[in-house]
Amino acid sequence: MLPPPDRTALFLDFDGTLVDIVETPDGVTVPAHVHDVLAALAAATGGATAIISGRTVSDVRKFLHGFDGTIVGSHGAEWFADGELESHPLAGSDAVAEATARAHAFAEGDDRLLVEEKPAGVVLHYRRAPEREDEVRAAVKTIARGIEGLVPSPAKMACELRPADVSKRGAVARLAGDAPFAGRTPAYFGDDHTDEAAMEWVLEQGGTAVKIGEGKSCAPHRLATPADVVALLADWTGGK
Repeated sequence: MLPPPDRTALFLDFDGTLVDIVETPDGVTVPAHVHDVLAALAAATGGATAIISGRTVSDVRKFLHGFDGTIVGSHGAEWFADGELESHPLAGSDAVAEATARAHAFAEGDDRLLVEEKPAGVVLHYRRAPEREDEVRAAVKTIARGIEGLVPSPAKMACELRPADVSKRGAVARLAGDAPFAGRTPAYFGDDHTDEAAMEWVLEQGGTAVKIGEGKSCAPHRLATPADVVALLADWTGGK
């Protein structure tokens, strides 16, 4: 499925790929051996292992506290590499503040809905109220009206407003041109709709893509659970 680690540029989603999805973003538990596997991956790939997540960089770093490699957060609106954080121009803007206020106003009165604030966007989670999916998606479209630069982006049991010019596809394409990722065969592991365009790009470059869980996907390979992902990657690096 994968070329040797020293010839691979590895891109990994976080939620649903390395860890199980839970009801609330803060409820995630990262098994201890996941940290060990990530350290082995960074060493085996010569640092060409990156986390590509919809979460903020600070969130990913909180959960993966031992990982000091490249982290792309908020679908590409945040970059953490070589100890430096780069943020999108909309981070902390009035546009994001207005979108966040509108999201809180919509969710008010239903504590099953969760508003996740991000530096350059906002997310409405409805995992605890799946019957409100259509309402939430419609609300996010309404919230986006009149707010320049932010667009709706559906995700697994959530809907997000993010900068129009960022995506996981763009993030992977940018990373693949830089050291230590450049010149290697790209491989992408992801579980969500937001990962599909990135996987398509990887396949266009002659790389490989792995879909985790159920649902339609362009990926030629599939694994059932994050535990399967971690086990495969541990074996790939020669670990256990």
